[in-house]
Amino acid sequence: MPRWAENLMKSLDGRASMVETELGPIQVAREGNGPAVLSIHGSPGGFDQGLIWAQQLQSGGCQVIAPSRPGYLRTPLDSGRRPSEQADLYASMLDAIHIDKVTVLGISSGGPSAVHFAARHPNRTNALLLDAAVLLPISPASSVIERAIFESGAGVWLSCQVAKRWPRLTAASVVDVLSAGLSKDRKRDAVEWITSNAARLDCVAELPTSLAPRRFREPGQRNDESNEINLDPLPFTEVTVPTLISQGNNDAFPLIDHATSAACKIADAELMFVEEGHHGLPWCRHIGAVARRQLELALA
Repeated sequence: MPRWAENLMKSLDGRASMVETELGPIQVAREGNGPAVLSIHGSPGGFDQGLIWAQQLQSGGCQVIAPSRPGYLRTPLDSGRRPSEQADLYASMLDAIHIDKVTVLGISSGGPSAVHFAARHPNRTNALLLDAAVLLPISPASSVIERAIFESGAGVWLSCQVAKRWPRLTAASVVDVLSAGLSKDRKRDAVEWITSNAARLDCVAELPTSLAPRRFREPGQRNDESNEINLDPLPFTEVTVPTLISQGNNDAFPLIDHATSAACKIADAELMFVEEGHHGLPWCRHIGAVARRQLELALA
C-alpha cells in the first residue's frame, strides 16, 4: 500500500472504532453531544463522509453516529450486503454502543438502508431524513472511461492532493460535477458561497479524501451498484415516523422522481426542494430552510 494511503488509513482508524455486533463487525465514529443522529453515508464513502455531511446537525446540538457501511473502510462486506441486512446491522450496532433511539439520515446510496431501518425498527427511530437519496432502481452514472480515470487509485490520489493545495479549485469541481442545468453564473455563485465561509470550504475540501484509499472503498461501491441496478421496492408504506425528503433541483443525478415517489408513499412525508441545489446538499447556498427543518426533527 502506498505510503500516503497507509498514513490516511492510520488517521481514519484513529477517528473510529470497530464494534462487534451479533450480525458482524462494523466501524463507527461518534462526534458531538445531544440527541443521536445515525448518519448513513453514500457511495463511495465511509464514516468520514457521514460525519462531514452531518456537520450542521452536530453544530446544532446533536451527537452524530457515523458507521462505515459494509464494504467500506474497515467494515467487512459480509456484515450486510443487502440494504435490509445493513439496517439490522445498524440496530445491532446501536445495541452494542447502548444507544436506544436515533434520527436516521440517509445520504444518496445510504437511502435504501435508512428506509429499511425506519420501517424495520420504528421504536428506535425518532425521524427519517433522506438527502438526495437513491430510492428507486438506478444505474451507475459514470461511463467506463470516467470510472477508469476518476475511480482509479491514481485519480483519487490526485483529487486529494488538489483539495489539500487548492481547496477553492476543489469547490469549483464539486459544484460542476454534482450539478446539472446550472448556468455558469449560477455555478460561480455556488462556488463563491462555499468559499466565503472557511468552515464550509474546509468541509468541501475533505470530500475527495472520503473517496480514498480506493481499495478500501471499492467493494462497498460495487455492492451498492449491484443492489441499486435492480433495487427491490423499499418498504415506504411501513415507515410511520416523521420523514423529511430533501432534493436539489439541479442534482447531477436523476433523483427527483425518487424523491417524489417516496413522498407519495410515506405517510405524511415532507418533501423539500433546494433551489439550484446540487447533489452535495449541505454545500448548496439555498439549503437554509432544509437545514433548519432537519434540526427541528432531530431535536424533537
